[in-house]
Amino acid sequence: MAEAHTVETEATIEYSSASECLIIAVDFGTTFSSVAYATVSTDTPRDALDIKCISSYPDNRHITNSTYDPESSREDVPTELWYNLNARKNGKTTASHTSGELCDSGADYSNDSEMDGEFTDDEDREYDRLFWGFGVQKHLRKMDIPKDGTTRLTRFKLMLDEGSSETNDVRNEILPILKKLKKKEVVREVADLIRDYLEQLFIHTKAELQGLKLLRNNTSIELVLCVPAVWPAKACRIMQTAMFEAVQLSGLGSWMNNRLDNLFIVSEPEAAAACVLAEDNNDIYENETIVVIDAGGGTIDAVTYKITKSRPLRLSAEIVPSTTKLCGASYINERYEELLLNRLQDETYLEKNGKTIKSIVEAKVIEFENGEKRQINTVKERFGVERVYIDDLRRDDTKRFSQNRLVISRREMRDVFEMSLKGAADLLTEQLELAKAKEHPVQKVILIGGFGQSPSLRAHLRAVLASERNSLDQEIKFLTPHVPSTVVARGAVLRALDKDDGPDRITSCSYGFLRTEPWEPEHIPAHSKVKCHIDKTDGEKYVDNTINWLIQKYQKLPHHMEFDPITVRHTFPLYRRELICIEEVYVSDNVHESHYRKSHAMNKGAEFAGKIEVDMTFLKEKGYIQPQPPSVFSTYSGRKALNYWSVEFQLVMIVDGRNLRYEARWPIPQDNDQNHHEQNVQAKGQISIAAAFKPGTA
Repeated sequence: MAEAHTVETEATIEYSSASECLIIAVDFGTTFSSVAYATVSTDTPRDALDIKCISSYPDNRHITNSTYDPESSREDVPTELWYNLNARKNGKTTASHTSGELCDSGADYSNDSEMDGEFTDDEDREYDRLFWGFGVQKHLRKMDIPKDGTTRLTRFKLMLDEGSSETNDVRNEILPILKKLKKKEVVREVADLIRDYLEQLFIHTKAELQGLKLLRNNTSIELVLCVPAVWPAKACRIMQTAMFEAVQLSGLGSWMNNRLDNLFIVSEPEAAAACVLAEDNNDIYENETIVVIDAGGGTIDAVTYKITKSRPLRLSAEIVPSTTKLCGASYINERYEELLLNRLQDETYLEKNGKTIKSIVEAKVIEFENGEKRQINTVKERFGVERVYIDDLRRDDTKRFSQNRLVISRREMRDVFEMSLKGAADLLTEQLELAKAKEHPVQKVILIGGFGQSPSLRAHLRAVLASERNSLDQEIKFLTPHVPSTVVARGAVLRALDKDDGPDRITSCSYGFLRTEPWEPEHIPAHSKVKCHIDKTDGEKYVDNTINWLIQKYQKLPHHMEFDPITVRHTFPLYRRELICIEEVYVSDNVHESHYRKSHAMNKGAEFAGKIEVDMTFLKEKGYIQPQPPSVFSTYSGRKALNYWSVEFQLVMIVDGRNLRYEARWPIPQDNDQNHHEQNVQAKGQISIAAAFKPGTA
């Protein structure tokens, strides 16, 4: 392991020279996403912090033909994409509506109605490359428009959950769509789906913040990313990379020097717990045991923690194994859709003017999602069920059809909800039993996630807890945040404000430089069984594409750490006009020995992380170097032994907070150098290493 010089710094908000910092927290959820923000300065009291959420999402409209009136300013947005493979090209933006004149997408919006999300002509949308968020739902509600459903993507966040058998079926459903999009060269990999979605989310976020005049010339931005409680470093890196690209594409990077400086990553349960603690002064005490139920659209996750510190809130690692089930709120939609399809399967007379039974039902599911589903309580003995409006449906008492109306019974609606409610209850009781077996008395259960605002789920879990006692024979308190759908994003802002006493800075990744090394089998064991190659320029023996690992997984890193420089050498034939040197950084989730080729089994899992191009042409132009003859180590002689340019400089790796910088420095300091030149950085690069640390690490 390389030596380094270290300097410890305090774990506080990283303010730039700007007078204020805008914290933007992103909760990229399986079925819904949200963004929270707050403006802070060095003298902002924590109790005066005003955390708000982005709203007014494009295409979020009131649902017609419903007695329910969903709020017009939702603070969460569906995590959905729909690629239009038949999009016509006319020079306009190829993305769906974002946010009017404030977006930098290049769209030419010519009137107020388009800026407000209502296109004057649906044919305009033939030019859209993709629909996102509520735009997907709006497209689904248009029952008479042919659609290519094979390019609609939901729950694609679960593609990053490769190690889970629970989500395997969902990933298998998405793979054919991904394969089709790859074949059409729409995307290259899963990360592109996330990037495309986040780009649209950030364009809208930027527009909203500009409209509120919160993005000023002197405003710096700190981004916070929320991730599941147990997620591998690779999944966090993919999210991190997708976020970085989306920031650049959206134009939000203009306030961040187009870099992802000191990205802060926090776990979803910890962020949610921090928000619940802050709301209504909910008391969560040190050494208490809590269960966090994250009821999302795809999965429902249950995790049990011990409170290691109450203010600021800090959680231990999981004290019992976490559990998860694929029974989130989106499966309620699927069962509701199945119910309607079965009830309407023989009503073929409804299929006219471009409508199909499938398209009619899809539109009704969207209405259900944004209306009745969010308000109904199926746990009550008696509850009202709204009749479903189906245009032109004929009266048939035997089928429980009235004119234009389909009647759903309480039993049918309970069946729609039952598997999801039972799945959540099973997860809760399993965590309580595991905790009790280890003599951890659970004092509180916190329900979060979009599904957490369902009256049905809340009532069902309250009923479960009413019959439960912890290992000390105490009642267990049930806590629910004011707005479960945005509690993670809002809590993430709070957590970013207070980074002290977080996890130790132990990296879960290794980082190193790609090298070409002189072949030294007698001194370097990794070279002993490797065939060398002869460099065409100087005729010497080398092992190319080896990796010199400077940071190893499980290593504890201080906030600032500069590794000892590595001297690198590049050779060029005399006819080469430009002396361009490329240096690459690699990352891996494993521990590795240095000096092996990147293709060697010892470097399994190594991935490209970044690079710099170093232009050293000035060395020959200013006479700092002269043509070199072949050395005594050269295998060339006679006419092959030609002079060449030899370029040497130092390569330095620097840990700077949650960033990793790498620099090429010239000249190499020499003892007793009479022609001393001040060492300068000839090229530098930077990547975020936030994903290499445990969430919450400063």
